[in-house]
Amino acid sequence: MINRGKTGILLFLLFSLTVTVFAEGDGDLEFFGLEAEKLLYLGSAVLAAALCAVAAIAFARTQRTRLLFVVLAFALFALQGFLLSHELFFPEWSWVDPIASVLSFGIMLAFFFGMVKK
Repeated sequence: MINRGKTGILLFLLFSLTVTVFAEGDGDLEFFGLEAEKLLYLGSAVLAAALCAVAAIAFARTQRTRLLFVVLAFALFALQGFLLSHELFFPEWSWVDPIASVLSFGIMLAFFFGMVKK
């Protein structure tokens, strides 16, 4: 019978080797010739745009200013997702990653102000 300590070490080694094997893959995961990462960014952008619309409708009904920050955050998140998935349709643009980082900062600030606003 294997004790718990040896089992834990064995599982840790197995997990570590599995992660290393997956990290050594040749290329990106693709579906129908499109990068899975970019497709997920596009899906996130569409979902964020839909949530932005829902939040805007909620603001129109309630006139709560907190919801404006939520609308802004979802709009920035949608913009970020569309920018990061642009390689599905256009060649790579070098300025997208720095802009996406700035948008992430704006998203966090918008959600923060949406939470603390009375």
